Amino acid sequence: MRKKLLFMFLSIFIISFIASCGDSDRREIEELLSDRKNAFETKNLELYMSCISPSYKQETDGKVIGIEDIKRNFLSNVTLFDQIKLSYFDRNIQSSGDKATATQKTRVDVSIEDDKSKFQISENIGFQKINGKWKIVKESQADFLTGFVFGGVNQ
Repeated sequence: MRKKLLFMFLSIFIISFIASCGDSDRREIEELLSDRKNAFETKNLELYMSCISPSYKQETDGKVIGIEDIKRNFLSNVTLFDQIKLSYFDRNIQSSGDKATATQKTRVDVSIEDDKSKFQISENIGFQKINGKWKIVKESQADFLTGFVFGGVNQ
C-alpha cells in the first residue's frame, strides 16, 4: 500500500514539474514577444536585436537572410512611420524541447503625419533556447509598408 501511495505522489510531482517547465517557457516566450512589440512601437533597434539570436541565419526563397538583413528589415518597418501600435490575437505557442514556434495575427496601426492606416498580418516566428534564454531564430516576413494604405484600412 505504501509503495502505491509513494508511486502516486511521485507521479503527481513529476507531472506537475513537467507542466511548470512548459508554463515557464511559455512565459519567457510571451515576455520576448512583448519586448519585440515594444521595440517596434518605440523604434528601438537595440531592444529588437536583444530578441534575435546573434547567429541568426535563415534561408528564404533561396536567399540567406542574416543578422544585417534583420536589422535592415526592422528599420524599414519602423523608420517611415511617426507612430506604430501593435496588438495580437489568435496567438498559439508550440514548444518542443529547446525549440518553439509562435503563430499569431497582428493588428498594425500606423500613422504618417495625418495619414493613418490599420491592417492585419499573419506571423509565424521561430524560437530556440540559446544559453538558457529564448531567442528568435526565424523572424516573421511582415512588411508594414506593403500593408500601409494612405488614409485607409487594409484588412
